[in-house]
This record gives sequence, C-alpha cells and structure tokens, in this order.
Amino acid sequence: MQSSELGMRLVLLGTAGGAATYPMAGAQRGVARQGIASALVIDGRVHLVDAGQGVARQLTFADIGAGGPTQALSRLHSIYLTHLHSDHTMDLVNLLHCGYVQGWPERAPVEVYGPGPGPRRAVPGPLATGPRVVGPTEPTPGTTAFVRRLIEAFAADFHDRVFAAHRRDPFILVNTHDVALPAAVGRGRGASLTVDPWVVSEDDAVRVTATLVEHGAMFPCLAYRFDTAHGSVVFSGDTVPSENLVVLSRGADVLVHEVIDARYAEWQFGPGPYDAAQQRAVATVMSKHTSTDEVGSVAQAAGVGTLVLTHLVPASVPTSRWKAAVRGFDGPVVVGEDLMELDVAQVRSTTQAGRRWRSEQPEQALMELLGRVPVGQPEVGAEAPEH
Repeated sequence: MQSSELGMRLVLLGTAGGAATYPMAGAQRGVARQGIASALVIDGRVHLVDAGQGVARQLTFADIGAGGPTQALSRLHSIYLTHLHSDHTMDLVNLLHCGYVQGWPERAPVEVYGPGPGPRRAVPGPLATGPRVVGPTEPTPGTTAFVRRLIEAFAADFHDRVFAAHRRDPFILVNTHDVALPAAVGRGRGASLTVDPWVVSEDDAVRVTATLVEHGAMFPCLAYRFDTAHGSVVFSGDTVPSENLVVLSRGADVLVHEVIDARYAEWQFGPGPYDAAQQRAVATVMSKHTSTDEVGSVAQAAGVGTLVLTHLVPASVPTSRWKAAVRGFDGPVVVGEDLMELDVAQVRSTTQAGRRWRSEQPEQALMELLGRVPVGQPEVGAEAPEH
C-alpha cells in the first residue's frame, strides 16, 4: 500500500431514498440522484454500505483506485447492508455481474455483512384471499439466504459465464455473514429495545460495531459505526429517531443519517387536501423515517462533529431545501450529493471543539422526540413508494 492511500474518505455514491427514480426539480433532463450507497475508503480499501440502484455505475465514476473502468471494483473489501429493503440492495447482484470485467478482487472473497432472518410471525399465514406470501418456506430471509437466492435467480447467466467463458464461480466471490443480534433480542420483534452496540467485524485497520434501529415492519435493521486511527463514521440506515443510534454515534466525527422532508405529503401528492388513501400512505412513510425537523436533534444529542444527510426522500427536493429545513444541530450540516467525497481526518480536525461541547449537552430534545405519538401505523391498502 502506498503512503498516499493512508487515511479515510467518505464517498457518497448514491443519495436517493426509495425504490424509484425522481428527476431533480429544476435539473436538466436525465439528471437524478442514484440509489443509496456509500463507500468508506480506509487505507485504500473500500467498505461499501448498502448497494442501491446504480452502485456499480457510481463506483466506476468514483474511480477510487484510479485504475479506470476495468478496475472499478478492485478495491472492494467488504459490504455492509443495513437492511434488506429493495432500495438498499437492488444492485448487489449487479456488482457480481460487473465484477467479471471490472476487477472483482482476486485475493479473497468480498465479505458481505447484513441482518439475519426476521421473525416468521412478521408474515401472515396462508390467506384465502389477498396477496400471496412470497417464498412461504423462507418468507423473511437473512443476508446469507438473500445473496444465495440472488445468485440462483441468475443461474442461466452465471452458468454461461462459468462454464462457457471460464469465469469464477459466483459463490466464491463473496463470503456472507448474518449479523447476530444481542441475546436480549432473540428472534422476536425487538427493534424498539434498548441495546448496547456490539462488534460485527474487526481487523488492524477498522473496528465495525452495530446497533438496532427501528424502521416500521422491517426487522432487523442495523446502523453501523466504523472506528479507525483516522476517525469515526456512523451510518444510520433507515430509522426513526433512535436512542440506540445516539449511543452508537456518541462523539463520532461524522454521522451519515437518512432524512425525509417534513413536507413529504406536499412533495408526493401536491398541496392537498388529501383523501384517506393518501393520508394512510403519508402516515406509513413518515412513521418509519427521521424528518428534517428531527434529524438535527439526533446529531446534537450524540455530540457528533458533522451531520451528513443522505437517503433523501423524496430525492426530487432541491438541495437548498434540505439544509434550510434542518433544526436543532449547531454543527456543520452537509447535504449529500452523488459522488461527493469527504476527507474524514480533515473534517475531524475542524470540528473537534464543537463536538466536545455538544457531547456535554442534555438529551432532552431527543427524549421528547423518542416519546412522540406515532404518526400512524402501516395499514393494509396503504400505497406509497417503499423507502
């Protein structure tokens, strides 16, 4: 490793939330934020957090190892999935396909970490009418089963690559891990439980810890913290304001947090009034995310140095609107943009004093948020884009 590769960079590959493409307001035709994915580059190695729409494309344009398109994936070391919603995972298998010609690492499998299986009771039993249960024998798969199913779904393609083109077996390209939950959680619905962070992986360069966060009916959902000699970065995943996340993020240099515009209803459906179906849809989405009115209080309570907004919902909202709407945080707020890069050591050096001050402040504002009355519970028939 060259000395120029030492350090830690945060590369926001895609900053859109939701399994949809939203053209940016006022932008030229064909311009839209790519799906959620971030790369943390630690001493030259890429640790990918989530793999949303366009992740292989964005890694190509980011050109992290300066090797050009044929080596766009050569620095990939590990992948961390926060949860298994489609907008966080839809291009995971595409990385394997592109890897055959874009430099998938030869040295060892890429380590893939993500949530384990969810509770079976989260899915109803056979119904006489209504939607069918997908994969009834394994309706809430964990990461290991999820990756296996993705590869199997592309069996025809992979068989041609392996047996006719003499490519590597896709199953040896990755080594999957279902992240074990604390014993107190077990296999039940424990998203709202208070838990201490636990270690997911560790080597000479980085220690990765996780905690549970709450994201509607999806369970388990994880947030990750990366601690290195160069600084610390936390990724919230998708979540409502979370006490667990505050504990995980305590004193971190950078908190990369999801956010939904408090005026989501207006952006999605117009100025109103809204009919019953629209109200249910808005309540469903708002009840599992952190709004622009709330995210600043989370960062303030955690005493982080810099707040970076990503997983922007809806992604069509202009950049200027996001920063102006954040309340409750007196540190730097960065509105994420696709392919934006932040040098974590540089961020750390400019925000240390403010972080120390914030870490000593009371958490009353956050506690008020955590005690809020839920905006609404997901109902059968509520229709809104999945986020």
